[in-house]
Amino acid sequence: MAASHYFDFHFHPVFKQFICEFEGQYPSNRTADALLEPINLKNPLTDFLEEEFLHILESQSCFSQLKSGQVTLGVANIAPIERLFAQKQGLFGVVLNSSFFTSPVDQTYMEKIRTGQISYYQLFMRELSLYQTLDKAGQVTLLSRKKPAPLATDRPNLTLALEGAHSLCRTLIGQPGKPDTLQTSASTPLADDFKTHPALDAAQSLQHLQQALWDSDLDLMSLVITHLSHIPEQLIATHAFGLKMLKDEAAYPIGNGITPAGKRLIDQAYTLQVNVGTSDVPDLKAAPVLIDIKHMSLKSRLDFYEYRRSKGYQLPIIASHMGVTGYSIDEWKAALNQATMIRLKASNMPIVRLETERRIAGKWGTVNKTFTYNPWTINLMDEDIEEVLNSNGLIGISLDVRILGWQNALGKGEKEEYISAEEFRFFFPDLSKKLAAEKIDPAESFLVPTKEERHPLAMCFNILHVVSTGQIRTDKDPWEHITIGSDFDGLINPVINCRDASKTSALEAALIRWLPVAEEAYRKENGGGPLLPKDANGRINNDALKAHIRGILYENGKNFINRWLNSSL
Repeated sequence: MAASHYFDFHFHPVFKQFICEFEGQYPSNRTADALLEPINLKNPLTDFLEEEFLHILESQSCFSQLKSGQVTLGVANIAPIERLFAQKQGLFGVVLNSSFFTSPVDQTYMEKIRTGQISYYQLFMRELSLYQTLDKAGQVTLLSRKKPAPLATDRPNLTLALEGAHSLCRTLIGQPGKPDTLQTSASTPLADDFKTHPALDAAQSLQHLQQALWDSDLDLMSLVITHLSHIPEQLIATHAFGLKMLKDEAAYPIGNGITPAGKRLIDQAYTLQVNVGTSDVPDLKAAPVLIDIKHMSLKSRLDFYEYRRSKGYQLPIIASHMGVTGYSIDEWKAALNQATMIRLKASNMPIVRLETERRIAGKWGTVNKTFTYNPWTINLMDEDIEEVLNSNGLIGISLDVRILGWQNALGKGEKEEYISAEEFRFFFPDLSKKLAAEKIDPAESFLVPTKEERHPLAMCFNILHVVSTGQIRTDKDPWEHITIGSDFDGLINPVINCRDASKTSALEAALIRWLPVAEEAYRKENGGGPLLPKDANGRINNDALKAHIRGILYENGKNFINRWLNSSL
């Protein structure tokens, strides 16, 4: 395949088209042509908003952009809009829930979510219906282990994934045990299963979903077991704090790692079988679903690794769209600057606000020259990198500059994050006894892009830390376990040189140019041996470097997907 093709481990190609038109019936009646072009969520009256804020709302990975950028392989994630996005709290909440600001978003979705008139599972089914429309029209190939075939070269090849186990919740949002009602006259495996089984726990829901997908010639590759908010009707795992733009208490982590229901869900995912025979003469085939550690709290991730080992699970761990903290867990604990116990106003639940020293990745330039990693625990610790690589998994480097650790011209970046009080006691047992409660007042933060060089350099430093950690802690070749997981159309602020999928080739040129600069700066700051391939004279081996970059941008993802398709992971 030509070198101009690209892979994306995590994106949302129809999400913005989906939220712009609510249809009374399921499945969708929209045409494939109506789903191909970008959605402009900006309004001329929003020019007063920060430039970064507008980039979050713009389409970044619609199918015309994928075609233009030669993104021919990827993992399409479906992440139903969580209730906190519909609550009109904080500037971002006001904008998302206002036709005045975000026309043409169909506010019917936000109203139904806010008032509990629909389930997360039905939202998932409705968005999936758009992918099925595109598949039937030949605009995309949805990959499946049921019918593995060579990758198409004239259109995107996509595997399906769920971002957040809330996707599996079949009861009305915010109303545990109250079944949802699907308005449809169609008889499809998904619709029939949903109408027959309107209230299942997460593990059962996953089993039924995978069977219904299989009967529809579809397949589910992976699952993120938590997302951006606390879902009280389905407690699976504590999530990592990831939102400062919404002032809703559900954004703050609650709990203490993975729950018993979460462990049942992991068991179901890893041991999942589908019936390829008949109800009278069943013939079971293994069709496991991979677990994606993105959005898990640090304690949830540690629980996950321990549970995998206790059960002897050998499937690869994936980290689809992440950055790195630059720390091991002990180094992160030692870098704690400040911790404050606070209580949420509505629930009175205790959480802890942390401020952690940012680790220096390297220095370059003469003004604002210090690059640091984002120490939030939504990012990878060195132990996480070790676990993923040792499992033969794959790490997708996010293109969200906030995740990558980018800071603006004043050196201001994400300093404070939040973890649950229970998890703070786990990591800091002595300090937790000394904390006093105080009033919560989280600040909104919108960052302004600066020089174009800083964003790709931040990406390079994240890649190099994965390589360095992999070389030190494992016997794997870390270059074979890294790819890009852009999170395009996941409401991100993307790197300035690749604002959408049509510009993916810019990443290749940026990595070729800036990885050598970043490696020199990284090693000067952090020590260690060479991270980039060198020739006999100690100079960068450009051909080998370009091969590594090709691996990150396409080959590693292609090899992983082909192994998955052929059940050889």
